[in-house]
Amino acid sequence: MKIRGTDFVYYQTGDIDRSIAFYRDTLGLELGGYYEQMRWAEFDAGNTTLVLNDPSILGVGIEPRPGGGAAALAVEDLSAAMDELQGKEVTVVFPIQESPICHLACIEDPDGNHVWLHQRKDGTFG
Repeated sequence: MKIRGTDFVYYQTGDIDRSIAFYRDTLGLELGGYYEQMRWAEFDAGNTTLVLNDPSILGVGIEPRPGGGAAALAVEDLSAAMDELQGKEVTVVFPIQESPICHLACIEDPDGNHVWLHQRKDGTFG
């Protein structure tokens, strides 16, 4: 598996509307996209994208938690990357999911931090 770069920085929230207001109105970030069915908001944060999400909507047993930040690392082939990691006995938080613009999965590092692996459908990253 080869990491291509960081696609986005991810923060969990239990109140997506409150969080959008904070980052848009208080911090002045431009809301680049909001996917209501996924409770997923994307902001232009300069050299990366800042994502806010209520993970409970994903239906995989993840609830918002304090300090729920994570980086999403871009990979060329998410399916192959997940196969490789399963062979290394990495804990999978949730398996590959599909959104309108990407495929993503989440694993844990040894300290329980979430690491997202991400593959955009258009082949871009960063």
